[in-house]
Amino acid sequence: MIRSLAIAALFTTPLLAQEKAQDHLRFTNGDQLEGRFGGINPSGKIFWERPDIAAPIELQRDKVRQVVLRNARPVSPLTDPCHITLVNGDRIPGRVAAADEHEMTLESTAAGTITLPRDTIAAISPNPFGGRLLYAGPFDEKGWHIVPVDRGGDDPFAADGAGPRADNKKKPKDDEENKPAWSHAGAAWYSRGGGDALTYDAGMPDRSLLRFKLGWRSRPTVAVAFHADFTQPVPKKKEGDGDEGEDRPPVGMMPNFARLFGTAYVLNFNSGYVHLQRTGFDEEGNPEVERVRVGATTVRLPDTGDAIFEIRCDRKEGSISVYINNEFAVQWYTAEEGEAPDPSGTSYKAPGGGFGFHVQGGTTQIRISDIVVAEWNGMTDSARSMESEQQDIVLLNNGTDRFSGRVRSIHENQVEIEAKYASLKIPMQDVAEIHFAREGRRKTEETPESAITVHMQPVGRISGVPLSAAEGRMQIESQLAGKIDLDLAPAVVLEFQSTGGFLDEWEDDL
Repeated sequence: MIRSLAIAALFTTPLLAQEKAQDHLRFTNGDQLEGRFGGINPSGKIFWERPDIAAPIELQRDKVRQVVLRNARPVSPLTDPCHITLVNGDRIPGRVAAADEHEMTLESTAAGTITLPRDTIAAISPNPFGGRLLYAGPFDEKGWHIVPVDRGGDDPFAADGAGPRADNKKKPKDDEENKPAWSHAGAAWYSRGGGDALTYDAGMPDRSLLRFKLGWRSRPTVAVAFHADFTQPVPKKKEGDGDEGEDRPPVGMMPNFARLFGTAYVLNFNSGYVHLQRTGFDEEGNPEVERVRVGATTVRLPDTGDAIFEIRCDRKEGSISVYINNEFAVQWYTAEEGEAPDPSGTSYKAPGGGFGFHVQGGTTQIRISDIVVAEWNGMTDSARSMESEQQDIVLLNNGTDRFSGRVRSIHENQVEIEAKYASLKIPMQDVAEIHFAREGRRKTEETPESAITVHMQPVGRISGVPLSAAEGRMQIESQLAGKIDLDLAPAVVLEFQSTGGFLDEWEDDL
């Protein structure tokens, strides 16, 4: 966890909180250092400043894992989530000013004006996520809550049976056991299990998209709540009840989720299947659970690995869909079997706007990152279906209309696409995404060992070899975009060691 330390920040800002925000450095061996990122010189030396030392410390970049800037709070976050995606996975924030069949010009508040070869670009996202972006992170702990499992009695999923006692008084624990169930580091939440829930109220609207990247060890079972209201009614005492008259969910029963998330829908994932439940409370204020039936719920996940999960839910229609690694996995309807979708939304019994996570098991280790909550435009296609080997695909904001063909140009905020039967001009304001044909994309090269990755808020990931950094700016050499003079005001994390998977970077002391 990042500790508080009042020191001068690297970048000036009128906000006092920003002025006192510290930077946090993590070495490859797990050691940590607080202070201020002082820049990089052309030879690759990192300068680190502290108020208790006279001169900056010089550090070898190959010994540094990451630098979290200003406690992961940007000086000025990007206000527009539009971006382009390069073939290596980088996402450069900005809007396309012009494009033809050979190159594309991007205007970025973070990176200035950049001209890129067309074959380096996989996709353009003028209006990403299908609607208004509500949350992207987690770059810091603001707004997040850890809900103790005590709230629902014993932890029904603790593998070692060491959950809190039913009288809500915890047994004495040593220092190791006193570690929180969830720890935030960099731009991710880590869990070692333990039963406590992690929640955030994002104000999810009726049509919502919740996307996150989950990394795991040892066949985890993870519950994901959404449209949660986090309310906890007081159970009514029955006649003749004394002090012990409060009803509690039996140990080992699913109604415990109601104590953690309130009224919500909860998806339960494990390595072999996924199932959906609705949690809530009866008229007496006692927790209850209802399983939502569906045909096939089998999914295939490895024992150890990571995947991108996406939940698309429509409260009015009563539909809930799950996509894993951009491919459709399973769908539910909350209306009774055989009934038509309910436009009134009465069959969808989850009125809240929050979401949360719960690791079921006392020792399961997971990492949650790249969380996005946005309005959903109703698009039911998987992301993979949006790509073609030979044709460019343009998806409109309404979530249903799409055009395939060859994008000839982008000029004066209009996309010209040559389709099979006619050429069309579409205003960019009506375009959600453009995916370019796979056969026209450049093959990616191996990333140099000296490359770093800069993460920005709310959307942005730029990698390259750092040439220099000072006074809130960094110049990097990108394999695809060339030299980029990057403004670090929206940056939150500088990742110096990108070994390809979170398991290589998991800190044992988190």
